[in-house]
Amino acid sequence: MACEVKHCGEIRDFKKVQEYFGLGHDDNWLNGINQAVSPTGELIALAQGEKLAFLSTCWSSHGSGNTYALGWCGELEDHNQIVTSLTCLPIAQSKSSDGAIDWTCVAVGLCSGMVLFYTETGVKLFSQCCQEDPVIAVKLQSPPRHSEVDALLYIVYPRCMCFIQGQDILPILINCRHNAQRSALERGSFPTADVVAFQKYKFKQEKEAVINDAAVSSTQRPPTYDYIVQQSIGLGYYAKVNATPPRSSQVLAVGAEPYMGFFQAEEGYKTMSLGEVAKDVIGTAYKNLFGGLFRRAPDTLPSPEESPLPVPTKVAPMRIHCRLYDGKRDGLTLTVAPGGRLAVVTDNLDRVMLVDTQQAIILRVWKGYRDAQCAFVPVKERSVRGIKTLKRKALFLVIYAPRLGVLDIWALQNGPKVAAFNVSKSGQLIYNNHSALGASGAAGSSGGNSQSRKSPAINHCLFLDPSDGSLKEVQIPFHYALSETSSQTSRDIHMLRRLRNQLRSLNLGDPKEDKLEEITELAGELQTLEVRQQCLEMLLKSKKLQPRVFQCMIDAFIAKPLPEEVPAEDFKHQIGNYKRLTDLYLSLSQANKRADNEPPIERIELSDADLVTINKLVLLLDDGTEKEKPNTTREVSFQLQGEHKSEEFVDYLSIFNIDSPEGISLQSDKAEKFGIVSIDLFSQFFAQGLCFGQFKQWINQACLPSRDLLTLVIWFWLEKPFKYDNCDEVVEDMSRIAAMVQTICELAGDHIHDYAYNAISPWWQEVRESLLESKQFSGLLVAIVCKTVASNLWRSRREGSCDESSQNDEEERWERISHDEAQWGLLTGKLEDVAVLGAILGKPLTCREPMAPKMAYETPDCSLKSIVSSGKGIVTELTAKWLISSQLHPSKVLEITAPENDSEAESKAKPKELPKEKEPVEEHESDTELEMGKEVQDPCKDPSEPILERLALLRAHFPFSLESGVLLCLMSWQYMVQWSKQLSSLEHLRAALLCLNQFRKPDWALKHGICCMLWNATLKFPLQATAKLMQKVGRLPVDKMCQQDLEMSAGKVPEFLELSLDFLQHFTSSLEHDKRELQFEQSLSDGALPLQFLALQQHHAMPQLLRLQTELCSVLHFVSNFQLRVSKPLTTLFDAMANKALLADINKELPYVLPAPDQVLQQQRTDFLCRVVVATMDLIREDLEHLYVADHLFYMGKICAVADSWELDKLPILRRQVVELYAFGYDAEAQELLQDISEDEELGRLLLEIAGRRLNLYAESSQSNFLKIASVGHQLLAYLDNLKEPLTEHSVQIAATKPEEIDVTAIDKLLSNAYKCLCRRESKQLPIIAQMYNAVRILQN
Repeated sequence: MACEVKHCGEIRDFKKVQEYFGLGHDDNWLNGINQAVSPTGELIALAQGEKLAFLSTCWSSHGSGNTYALGWCGELEDHNQIVTSLTCLPIAQSKSSDGAIDWTCVAVGLCSGMVLFYTETGVKLFSQCCQEDPVIAVKLQSPPRHSEVDALLYIVYPRCMCFIQGQDILPILINCRHNAQRSALERGSFPTADVVAFQKYKFKQEKEAVINDAAVSSTQRPPTYDYIVQQSIGLGYYAKVNATPPRSSQVLAVGAEPYMGFFQAEEGYKTMSLGEVAKDVIGTAYKNLFGGLFRRAPDTLPSPEESPLPVPTKVAPMRIHCRLYDGKRDGLTLTVAPGGRLAVVTDNLDRVMLVDTQQAIILRVWKGYRDAQCAFVPVKERSVRGIKTLKRKALFLVIYAPRLGVLDIWALQNGPKVAAFNVSKSGQLIYNNHSALGASGAAGSSGGNSQSRKSPAINHCLFLDPSDGSLKEVQIPFHYALSETSSQTSRDIHMLRRLRNQLRSLNLGDPKEDKLEEITELAGELQTLEVRQQCLEMLLKSKKLQPRVFQCMIDAFIAKPLPEEVPAEDFKHQIGNYKRLTDLYLSLSQANKRADNEPPIERIELSDADLVTINKLVLLLDDGTEKEKPNTTREVSFQLQGEHKSEEFVDYLSIFNIDSPEGISLQSDKAEKFGIVSIDLFSQFFAQGLCFGQFKQWINQACLPSRDLLTLVIWFWLEKPFKYDNCDEVVEDMSRIAAMVQTICELAGDHIHDYAYNAISPWWQEVRESLLESKQFSGLLVAIVCKTVASNLWRSRREGSCDESSQNDEEERWERISHDEAQWGLLTGKLEDVAVLGAILGKPLTCREPMAPKMAYETPDCSLKSIVSSGKGIVTELTAKWLISSQLHPSKVLEITAPENDSEAESKAKPKELPKEKEPVEEHESDTELEMGKEVQDPCKDPSEPILERLALLRAHFPFSLESGVLLCLMSWQYMVQWSKQLSSLEHLRAALLCLNQFRKPDWALKHGICCMLWNATLKFPLQATAKLMQKVGRLPVDKMCQQDLEMSAGKVPEFLELSLDFLQHFTSSLEHDKRELQFEQSLSDGALPLQFLALQQHHAMPQLLRLQTELCSVLHFVSNFQLRVSKPLTTLFDAMANKALLADINKELPYVLPAPDQVLQQQRTDFLCRVVVATMDLIREDLEHLYVADHLFYMGKICAVADSWELDKLPILRRQVVELYAFGYDAEAQELLQDISEDEELGRLLLEIAGRRLNLYAESSQSNFLKIASVGHQLLAYLDNLKEPLTEHSVQIAATKPEEIDVTAIDKLLSNAYKCLCRRESKQLPIIAQMYNAVRILQN
């Protein structure tokens, strides 16, 4: 552990601040500004001229250090002022026990003598001027820990110093910040004043004297005798001396003439003696007594409101203790050490002087430090690895020489230079010697509770480095303060440094063999337990640790043990365990080929069912990608020992518990590293042919428990890549693992058989529990291997202990199945299901014809423990996500054969489809499909679609969880949830509706339940927001409002409402459904409730509320799609009770009955639908040959459906349709519809109006046509003139604009239809029809 300049903060906006100050061209710009860093590290304050910049900490994902960003920058209110000093004051106003800093105040000193106080956000709190001279510095002296003394804030001026007590300034700062936050004009609960009480002390100096810096070194009460002597010398023989001396502060000042001065500043309060108290009491009683005799009232105390503001006391001169004169030397800066006993002064002669402030003498002088910056670093001694040490303290001096770019660290007082660092020449050394303001005051006033309060850590020495925009901290270990000549620890530290350098040279690629002996010798020279422990920790933390190097170090520690008087038993146990682990690692990593005398590995005997399962996995995981690649080896590649990955060796050491004297054991909390370590540990051994003779010897020497060894072997197989071309390769590797497991069981001895007859073996039970968490497909193969080995061991044990001749064949057949084998059978069955599930779901595929939107897919955790313990719906959920990622059309999810719970209702509902589906079922069944559990393929589906093949295989293993109704339920939920996260992606909403459309009638109970959940979770609130917005604006809102309230563009709102209307139709159609029972596989345990179960638990939706929501959605769709303007559509087309019901839960019965609509409301609804009919005419398109009216008729069907729901008379709506068709010139379509509606007078009037407008337009073609029309009669002429007036509400406007578009024959037919409508009643317009008919006949002739 060495000294270091550690990176502790990153400053993001350093360049921005430099440009803000206008110093972008200057590399040494920090020398021209004022800077301050908070002692607790929350804030960096910079100032130049009248500009200020505050950088505060912010969150960053890079590392654990602070990250500073520009929080505020601004200028002073008075641009004529210049900042001369900065100080950051952390404020701890809360009473929490953790010592947290609430906020940071920045004290800014100006050239006018004014001191400003800002918050970290740039809010000005308070200002005060104590002296009209430039402020040299604003400093804070924190009291010692657990002291009742208050903090002292003092301001240094060229001729005086002003003291402000912490208990006076703190409430004002807190109160001003509170008022600033609340933006209030009145004062808060704390008493505030325009002037903070302060005490001014003046320096006694000559005219030519200059003060460059000053500081308070200590605040204490002098001894009584020394105080009497000082008063007598200072004030004369007849001086009045108090019995108790007042507290005084020692002030150090540096400058010119004198170079250094020591002053005493007596504080303005003193402790009163008993005689003084008695004198005051007698004086008060005297005034009260004589005041009563002469009828004079006693003096009343001023009220707090009338009391004057605190004013500063008169200037008190500081008493001179001593002064040091040096005509050529000018003191520049003064730095006081923590505690105030030492100080450092820099001067203009490139000297740094260490001063004893108590005795006023110079202890030490350093030369050659020009423009030096100094800081003190206090260090406490820490215990190492639980070994008790004395809690000593040391003080170091850090000197920064910017001209040399060097940071030197010196041990005080007479110590040597302990370290030196090359740093930037343009940096700044920041020194903080004060703690948080308020922490000490709280400590002093809270009594015993204050002792338990933690004080925040203080960064005494920081280095501001502009080269990389960082803040660095100087860290010094305590042992650097010890004497290197007499301390054995210092000697070992020196040896540790050399050892570290040797290890670095090894990592750089130097020859190793000639260095290992030197490393071993250096390690053996370490004679202290602490340093050996530090060396061991250094090795274990190294990312480039080589096993051979670690072995040499451990051998050196064992060869040269520590002296017997050193208590190092635990360390000896650790070293011994590390040696055994390292030897085992190197032995397995350097395993040679099998010896000739090694017996061959027996081929494992597997059952036919196991072989079928293995073959199924090989075929399933072989996706054909490997065949396209060039020939590559299947085996794992291995590296030589010299090139071994050091990270894996360090992980290998970290997974074992080596502290226990009983032996080595695996740490269960490091299970995530078992796979990597086992691959690195056993790969070479397995590749070289399994030398089991040597293996047993290595394991016995390492004293590694057989149970832990078996765990690592199992992890090796589980982490091994599963890439095989055929089943024989799998069986070959399984035979190797079986031989390995057999060998470990032999090493364990009789321990594995230590259980009762026909009971569960604890040895194999732990193996089964570890296999439950296997995430790879190899878990099934390991289970088959262990089951086979366990069965062979049990059978061999049984044959050796039982008399076979006493059992007949029948008894032997029944006895072969033990309880343990039954457990293996259950485990392999579950692992087979999960392996197939993981193999399929682990590879997201895209179908050949993608139809659904693409969604992100995360490979799930398909371990048996996760699947079994995640609830009964986990298989359905994972499969639904996999199907969604494949973008498969939901119709292909349906089973071709009806599920078991299908009722006869579906066969009646689809009488034409079922025969077509059932005919090819028997023809296409094959033995392969029955063996693999596949379903019969639909001829309409692609038989080679890999998604469907894998889905069929999954359904063979999970038939109940993967029924089509359950899958569609989960898929629709996933689509709708994705849409709710991004409302503008309507393709997900459309895909969910496509899933709802595929539900079969037996699954309508699931459909209705999932519709209830989707409505309440996703669709309800966007629809309500749309209705509220359209109620507000009365039309389709502009795009900005839609983006703000609906999170989608205005162009997508009509499509969204149309899809919502489709959802409500699915919702309504599923109201009538049969009861549906859910079934799950027995292997799935209870857990979180499945979504399909929750769907069936939903209450049925109320038909009345569904009808209301459908009507509202239809209205909103009409308004948005056809750009209609309807003022407040919700209150215009729905009554108050209906509006209230629209906000109710859709599956809860209303507590009131909805009233029937009145005639006014029905008329408003009819008028609205008629307006929609007019708008649908724009949907009719025509070309030279055809007329397209399909869209118009589609919306007419929707309009009539809404009219039926509202129980309206559809005659006015249909009449409007016919009239608009005539008005747009579609006479043939109107003629067809005219036969289906009753003819009334209103229709005749409208048709007559259309005929008249056509005749008017035709008359404009020529003067002769007009004269022919006028010759018929004046009554027709008057009617045609009235039609030329401006249009009214009840008028009809025709689409034709040119006379050439008018067909006189069509007018003739139109008049015939109008006559049929008007002739039933003696209408006043019959003469007009007659005259118009005559005019048309004249025009035709």
